[in-house]
Amino acid sequence: MLILKNTNLRIVFYILLLFLLLIPWLNTNIGFNQNAGVVSQEDVTFYEINPCKVSLFEFLISNPKSIYQNHFHFRFNNYSSISCFGRVSGLTVIDSDFFISVGTNTFINIIFQGLISLLFFQFIKKNKSTNFDKNKIKNIRKNLSILLTVYLFYFSVFSEKRFYEKQLYYVDFDDNFYKVLVFLLLYFIIYNLIDIAESRSDNILNFLPFLFIFQSVISGTNITLFSSIFIYFGIISIIKKESLNKFNKAMLFLSAIWVVNSTESFYFEPGKFRGFTSSIYEFNASIYWCIYFSLLVNGIWYLFKTKSNKFKFEKFINNASLTSLALLILGYLGANLPLMNFLNYYYFGQQKFGITRNNPFEFDSWAEKLSWRGFYTSAETIGEFYGLCVILILYSYSRKKSLNKIETIGLVASLFGIYFSNNRTSMLLAFLFSIYLLIENKSYKRTATLLLSFSGIMLLTYLAGVDDLTYEFDFITTRIFINTNAYSFEGINSSFSRWLNTNYGSQGFLTGLFSIFSFIGYFLNRSQRWGIFFARYNPTYMESILGSGPLSLGQVYGETPIGETESFLLPHSSLLSFVVYFGFLGMTGLILLLIFKYFNNKNSISTLGKMIILFLLINFLKNDLVNYFAPFAMYFVLMIGILNYNNHSFFKISSTSSYENTRGKAKENQQ
Repeated sequence: MLILKNTNLRIVFYILLLFLLLIPWLNTNIGFNQNAGVVSQEDVTFYEINPCKVSLFEFLISNPKSIYQNHFHFRFNNYSSISCFGRVSGLTVIDSDFFISVGTNTFINIIFQGLISLLFFQFIKKNKSTNFDKNKIKNIRKNLSILLTVYLFYFSVFSEKRFYEKQLYYVDFDDNFYKVLVFLLLYFIIYNLIDIAESRSDNILNFLPFLFIFQSVISGTNITLFSSIFIYFGIISIIKKESLNKFNKAMLFLSAIWVVNSTESFYFEPGKFRGFTSSIYEFNASIYWCIYFSLLVNGIWYLFKTKSNKFKFEKFINNASLTSLALLILGYLGANLPLMNFLNYYYFGQQKFGITRNNPFEFDSWAEKLSWRGFYTSAETIGEFYGLCVILILYSYSRKKSLNKIETIGLVASLFGIYFSNNRTSMLLAFLFSIYLLIENKSYKRTATLLLSFSGIMLLTYLAGVDDLTYEFDFITTRIFINTNAYSFEGINSSFSRWLNTNYGSQGFLTGLFSIFSFIGYFLNRSQRWGIFFARYNPTYMESILGSGPLSLGQVYGETPIGETESFLLPHSSLLSFVVYFGFLGMTGLILLLIFKYFNNKNSISTLGKMIILFLLINFLKNDLVNYFAPFAMYFVLMIGILNYNNHSFFKISSTSSYENTRGKAKENQQ
């Protein structure tokens, strides 16, 4: 945490922080003399007649029930003038719900949310050694890298005009004034953010769990602000010739193909993927996201490579524990207080408003537990985070034979969180792995392992559903195929569904592989979602092999119409997202790389490392975690640490020496 030795300075800092957090919603129209109207279902005419006349604060004073009653919903209107910022720009009644539109402006959002991000970053402890940029060469390198980082995000705004036309108030994208304005705003925020982050780079890896809270997506933009830090380090790695050369060469070759092939235009509403997905599939956007993804991967790798010696696993676990607690508290408050839900979205840069269903224990009419995502964007993804936290905390306990207060609180919060999310797979894996860790060094390990395996099978059967096991094998292995055809629209079939209809049942290798995939999807409850995905998936031969480019879903969701669905259903599989991005060749290459890295470093991979790999791979198969910045960054670092590092040291707990020595001697005796 930021250390302010002088008490008066500390007080001033927190006063300024509070002032910064509150000032946008105090924007009173001095020339308007009327009091804010009291709303009712019968009368909201005051706000229809007087848009942008009353500040949010004045509205709350006149309507205090809106702070806590769940039929009130505050929403941002980023397409507002600067003068309307923080004021009620409109109010609509739908059934018994009030929707209050609060004026914001994307230009102001960049400044204000950027400053909030800078303040949040101040709570990370500075490097002990701050010898950055003391010579001219380093200064030039730093300033050039920052300039390139800023220009990349600047380019993203103009490469995704269709998205920003709805977010930027009366902006002429061809006007040089607005071009300069956008660049200067981004430069001011990103320069200062990188400057602060660089002076704290020793501790960034330890604080990665907090990305699940501070998502840093600027309202009205498709930009994740904290990703600029990794982009900067990615550029630094290339300049210093310490980047991933083979990866970069492959990406350069593939990017040329992806960009050349992106001749059409398909819009994709980012929704909950905002900040980490392309809003449109076309030439300029393809260029941006190819560069962005390449630099992001290089940046994460470089930061790990240069700062892994500063990684403190115990600190990481503590931060994950605090994150779990904060997510639950913020989620519960946001679900019960509409105003808090609104402020959470803005201050933490959420991709999606928190859940408004205030009872996390709720069941549906069929006695099925309803998923509760709380603060985070996705119930599945946050359930995985909670599950991983449980494993890490109990691993710490198995080594120390005790938990500190933070770990204890984190364990309780994670157990509640994983239950609320209703992520059964993560729940099962967390249970099995945790039990194994607790008995790993016991004399009855083999017997307990067998009993544990049996218990796991029985529990999996229960979670999957006993009735599901009674269906014939042919029924299970054809569910995705049936759903793919069921969602075709008026005889319009995607190229992949046509391939299925032509070749499925031929008993070939690919048919068999698809049947296995269907079998797995059935028990993961993904048959419908994956079937809908394949009904949409319309690649050319080249695209099926090499994909359409990273973080680009516009083509697959815009090219082929499908039958009506209950909601906009995403693939719910990072594996399928990778197929879209990098094709079957890229996906196969990734799998082979992981296998090679695993067996090449098998002897150095600890039990915990193997568990994390299995945990992440299973969830990679069944969830869209690769499409969210926070899990992508954090899980990528963990995988690097496991597969490219002596992870007995990487996963070091201060009290493990005696345990590791005992285990080492036992292995020697067995040999």
